[in-house]
Amino acid sequence: MRPIITRKTQAFLAALVAALVLVSLSCAAVQPRGADEIPPANLLPLADGWYQYDFTRTFRDIEAEQAFAAAGVQLRQEITWRYTGVVVSVENGFLFDPVTGIELYIDGDGQIASPENMSIRGNMSDDGTFHWSGFTLENGRLTGILVHGTLTPLPRSARGGPEFDGVFHLTDSGTGRQQLARISDGFYTWNFADDGETWFTPWPTLVRPDGSFSFSMDMTTIMEMVGMSSQSFSTAIAMEGRVTPGQGITMEEIVRTAGMGEDQSPIPQIFSGTTLRAGDFPNEAIPENIEAFVGAGRSAARSVPRPDPANYPDWYLAPPRREGYIFAAGEKTFDSSDVALRLAEAAAAARLADQIMIRIVNEIIEVTGDTGTTIDSIIRTEAFERVSYRVAERYFNERTRTAFVLLEMRLD
Repeated sequence: MRPIITRKTQAFLAALVAALVLVSLSCAAVQPRGADEIPPANLLPLADGWYQYDFTRTFRDIEAEQAFAAAGVQLRQEITWRYTGVVVSVENGFLFDPVTGIELYIDGDGQIASPENMSIRGNMSDDGTFHWSGFTLENGRLTGILVHGTLTPLPRSARGGPEFDGVFHLTDSGTGRQQLARISDGFYTWNFADDGETWFTPWPTLVRPDGSFSFSMDMTTIMEMVGMSSQSFSTAIAMEGRVTPGQGITMEEIVRTAGMGEDQSPIPQIFSGTTLRAGDFPNEAIPENIEAFVGAGRSAARSVPRPDPANYPDWYLAPPRREGYIFAAGEKTFDSSDVALRLAEAAAAARLADQIMIRIVNEIIEVTGDTGTTIDSIIRTEAFERVSYRVAERYFNERTRTAFVLLEMRLD
């Protein structure tokens, strides 16, 4: 891979590395432990089994950005989520992501695709680091999605034993919130008993051999009109707990918010709970075990109608490769071919920025060895500023009313 970071931007990298050190120190108090104690391995081809899936996911509103660009305003509008402690299952190369609800296929060479979304493609390395991107519709609007992170195997030796199994009812003594949890086969599945938390979907997590568990999520919203104004807001949740056989569960939750005048210091909330008694809650309220949870998710993903590859140009399904260049393709369905082609080009440009961002992140990891902490906002801004391309292909499918655009960018 030809380096993206040249002498021209060495100062940028040096400043960013220094900032990463400060961020890692400031965030240490709220970051839960992951599967760090499990040694890395050559993971390709992926074996069937359970994995920890720690990742960052960014949604970018391409249509809003294009509308502002037509008025001469450069808009950046995106939402980024970071997750740790998510457990996924791999079967015959297929990985179901319980957070996005998307099923991915990872072949023996680490190439990532999705049978339900032809725009999704990416790559996984031997050490489990991965990235994939594509397009989806959010509230009817074309949205770019970029996901990058690490996949770590969870063999039976990394998971708690049957002494931790059970169904538990937890209560936060301060707020009265209630959580229902099931532990089986070394995994923790859960939901909120009072349906009070509706802005995110619970996910399964690992219970370690000592009975401890941890997981976290934070969400950052950024809206910037370049040269005019910039606003951001973030909410972070980190949970750490321990199961004591024959006694129950204790768990500490820390919530932190920042931005737009809502900065709040983390205030721990303590959950405690014991084994659920028969009849306390209806059966449908009890979380499924992880096998049933993943099985239901896979079934839902596979029930979605599959796109027909015949409706896509070959260069969209398999973008060309050329030394010293990167390529990116975009698509948009719209009745007007002019509008569709313009938005498809904007989508492809966003994907170019994603590729540059991933390359910058990878080079930072090579320099710092830090795979868990990045300043995405700074990196993404740097990536946006480097996008310079030519249109290599354009095509409008009259039957499906879908435009496709392929962009080519030389790496200087």
